[in-house]
Amino acid sequence: MRDSQANPESFGPHGATAVTAAVTALIAGLLSGIAGILWLLYVVVGIEDQARESPTEISRFSDLIAMGIVAPVIGLAWLVGGFLLLMYMKTGRVLLILASGVALVASVVQLVNRGFAVLYIPLAVSLLILSLCVVPATGRWIGSERLEPNPGVEHDV
Repeated sequence: MRDSQANPESFGPHGATAVTAAVTALIAGLLSGIAGILWLLYVVVGIEDQARESPTEISRFSDLIAMGIVAPVIGLAWLVGGFLLLMYMKTGRVLLILASGVALVASVVQLVNRGFAVLYIPLAVSLLILSLCVVPATGRWIGSERLEPNPGVEHDV
Protein backbone atom coordinates (compact mmCIF):
# COMPACT_ATOMS: atom_id res chain seq x y z
CA MET A 1 0.00 0.00 0.00
CA ARG A 2 1.33 3.41 -0.95
CA ASP A 3 1.61 6.24 1.50
CA SER A 4 -0.36 9.30 0.39
CA GLN A 5 1.85 11.57 2.49
CA ALA A 6 5.05 10.49 0.71
CA ASN A 7 4.02 11.87 -2.68
CA PRO A 8 0.83 13.95 -2.47
CA GLU A 9 0.96 14.89 -6.18
CA SER A 10 0.33 11.29 -7.22
CA PHE A 11 -3.00 11.23 -5.40
CA GLY A 12 -5.87 13.24 -6.84
CA PRO A 13 -9.13 14.04 -5.12
CA HIS A 14 -11.24 10.93 -4.82
CA GLY A 15 -14.55 12.70 -5.27
CA ALA A 16 -16.53 10.77 -2.68
CA THR A 17 -18.65 13.80 -1.80
CA ALA A 18 -19.33 14.71 -5.41
CA VAL A 19 -20.16 11.18 -6.51
CA THR A 20 -22.37 10.64 -3.47
CA ALA A 21 -24.20 13.92 -4.15
CA ALA A 22 -24.64 13.05 -7.82
CA VAL A 23 -25.89 9.52 -7.21
CA THR A 24 -28.22 10.68 -4.45
CA ALA A 25 -29.54 13.42 -6.74
CA LEU A 26 -30.11 10.96 -9.57
CA ILE A 27 -32.06 8.58 -7.36
CA ALA A 28 -33.98 11.34 -5.58
CA GLY A 29 -34.68 13.09 -8.88
CA LEU A 30 -36.18 10.01 -10.44
CA LEU A 31 -38.30 9.29 -7.36
CA SER A 32 -39.36 12.94 -7.01
CA GLY A 33 -40.45 13.13 -10.61
CA ILE A 34 -42.53 9.97 -10.42
CA ALA A 35 -43.98 10.83 -7.01
CA GLY A 36 -44.82 14.38 -8.10
CA ILE A 37 -46.70 13.22 -11.17
CA LEU A 38 -48.59 10.57 -9.19
CA TRP A 39 -49.33 13.11 -6.44
CA LEU A 40 -50.74 15.57 -8.97
CA LEU A 41 -52.97 12.88 -10.49
CA TYR A 42 -54.15 11.87 -7.01
CA VAL A 43 -55.03 15.45 -6.06
CA VAL A 44 -56.85 16.14 -9.33
CA VAL A 45 -58.90 12.95 -9.02
CA GLY A 46 -59.67 13.82 -5.37
CA ILE A 47 -60.86 17.29 -6.36
CA GLU A 48 -63.09 15.83 -9.07
CA ASP A 49 -64.58 13.30 -6.65
CA GLN A 50 -65.33 15.97 -4.07
CA ALA A 51 -66.77 18.29 -6.74
CA ARG A 52 -69.28 15.59 -7.69
CA GLU A 53 -70.51 15.26 -4.10
CA SER A 54 -70.65 18.95 -3.25
CA PRO A 55 -69.36 22.16 -4.75
CA THR A 56 -65.87 22.79 -3.43
CA GLU A 57 -63.36 25.52 -3.75
CA ILE A 58 -60.22 24.67 -5.63
CA SER A 59 -58.26 27.17 -3.51
CA ARG A 60 -58.22 24.66 -0.64
CA PHE A 61 -56.13 22.38 -2.81
CA SER A 62 -53.89 24.98 -4.44
CA ASP A 63 -50.88 24.18 -2.25
CA LEU A 64 -51.27 20.46 -2.99
CA ILE A 65 -51.44 21.17 -6.72
CA ALA A 66 -48.39 23.43 -6.45
CA MET A 67 -46.40 20.65 -4.75
CA GLY A 68 -47.48 18.26 -7.50
CA ILE A 69 -46.00 20.66 -10.04
CA VAL A 70 -42.89 21.65 -8.04
CA ALA A 71 -41.83 18.06 -7.22
CA PRO A 72 -41.29 16.91 -10.84
CA VAL A 73 -39.49 20.17 -11.67
CA ILE A 74 -37.13 19.66 -8.72
CA GLY A 75 -36.74 16.01 -9.73
CA LEU A 76 -35.77 17.01 -13.26
CA ALA A 77 -33.28 19.57 -11.93
CA TRP A 78 -31.77 16.92 -9.64
CA LEU A 79 -31.46 14.48 -12.55
CA VAL A 80 -29.81 16.99 -14.86
CA GLY A 81 -27.58 18.32 -12.07
CA GLY A 82 -26.52 14.82 -11.07
CA PHE A 83 -25.50 13.94 -14.62
CA LEU A 84 -23.65 17.23 -15.07
CA LEU A 85 -21.82 16.77 -11.78
CA LEU A 86 -20.69 13.30 -12.83
CA MET A 87 -19.29 14.93 -15.97
CA TYR A 88 -17.15 17.25 -13.80
CA MET A 89 -19.18 20.36 -14.65
CA LYS A 90 -19.59 23.25 -12.22
CA THR A 91 -23.05 23.82 -13.66
CA GLY A 92 -24.17 20.52 -12.15
CA ARG A 93 -22.99 21.58 -8.72
CA VAL A 94 -24.79 24.92 -8.98
CA LEU A 95 -27.95 23.28 -10.29
CA LEU A 96 -27.96 20.75 -7.44
CA ILE A 97 -27.47 23.52 -4.88
CA LEU A 98 -30.34 25.56 -6.33
CA ALA A 99 -32.68 22.57 -6.70
CA SER A 100 -31.91 21.36 -3.17
CA GLY A 101 -32.52 24.84 -1.78
CA VAL A 102 -35.88 25.08 -3.54
CA ALA A 103 -36.79 21.56 -2.39
CA LEU A 104 -35.82 22.45 1.15
CA VAL A 105 -37.97 25.59 1.16
CA ALA A 106 -40.92 23.81 -0.51
CA SER A 107 -40.76 20.94 1.98
CA VAL A 108 -40.62 23.30 4.97
CA VAL A 109 -43.55 25.35 3.61
CA GLN A 110 -45.61 22.22 2.99
CA LEU A 111 -44.66 20.80 6.40
CA VAL A 112 -45.78 23.97 8.14
CA ASN A 113 -48.87 24.34 5.97
CA ARG A 114 -50.18 20.77 6.03
CA GLY A 115 -48.09 19.00 8.66
CA PHE A 116 -47.28 15.90 6.64
CA ALA A 117 -44.79 13.84 8.63
CA VAL A 118 -43.58 12.13 5.45
CA LEU A 119 -41.98 15.43 4.36
CA TYR A 120 -39.05 14.76 6.68
CA ILE A 121 -37.65 12.46 3.99
CA PRO A 122 -37.37 15.18 1.30
CA LEU A 123 -36.00 17.51 3.96
CA ALA A 124 -33.25 15.04 4.81
CA VAL A 125 -32.44 14.30 1.15
CA SER A 126 -32.34 17.99 0.27
CA LEU A 127 -30.04 18.73 3.18
CA LEU A 128 -27.80 15.80 2.25
CA ILE A 129 -27.43 16.85 -1.39
CA LEU A 130 -27.00 20.50 -0.43
CA SER A 131 -24.33 19.81 2.16
CA LEU A 132 -22.42 17.42 -0.11
CA CYS A 133 -22.43 19.97 -2.93
CA VAL A 134 -21.23 22.96 -0.90
CA VAL A 135 -18.23 21.29 0.73
CA PRO A 136 -14.90 22.33 -0.79
CA ALA A 137 -13.99 18.73 -1.65
CA THR A 138 -16.68 18.68 -4.34
CA GLY A 139 -15.24 21.80 -5.93
CA ARG A 140 -11.73 20.34 -5.86
CA TRP A 141 -13.00 17.16 -7.50
CA ILE A 142 -14.65 19.15 -10.30
CA GLY A 143 -11.44 21.12 -10.85
CA SER A 144 -9.26 18.02 -10.80
CA GLU A 145 -10.50 16.69 -14.13
CA ARG A 146 -7.79 17.33 -16.66
CA LEU A 147 -7.72 15.66 -20.00
CA GLU A 148 -4.67 13.46 -20.01
CA PRO A 149 -2.98 12.99 -23.38
CA ASN A 150 -3.55 9.60 -24.90
CA PRO A 151 -0.23 7.71 -24.72
CA GLY A 152 -1.00 5.75 -27.89
CA VAL A 153 -1.44 8.85 -30.06
CA GLU A 154 1.46 11.01 -31.18
CA HIS A 155 0.86 14.74 -30.93
CA ASP A 156 2.46 17.31 -33.24
CA VAL A 157 4.21 19.96 -31.21
